[in-house]
Amino acid sequence: MKEKILQKRNVCDLQTVLSTVEGRRVLYRVLQSAQIGQHGFVPGDAFSTAFHCGQKSIGLFLLTALEEASPGVYARMRAEYLAEVKTAQAEIDRQDEPLMEENL
Repeated sequence: MKEKILQKRNVCDLQTVLSTVEGRRVLYRVLQSAQIGQHGFVPGDAFSTAFHCGQKSIGLFLLTALEEASPGVYARMRAEYLAEVKTAQAEIDRQDEPLMEENL
């Protein structure tokens, strides 16, 4: 397969995955586990440093591919994640209210 055709197919595949909230959630979790916002250095442990740098390298590769397929998608994924966390925290707080009132 010619390189340009393969590249276009890869972009289209990512766009399809990114068109669903579930796809964006999965890819955001992968990026989080790759720790793209952290440095990989582990003082005194070259093997752990190499492992973390490898994770980060894959994460950055994925991030570049995502942004090529859909510019600005990482910001959207992050906003969706933060909204879910906020909603979950509000639910936890709501469930804890009766317990707090009983202790007063």
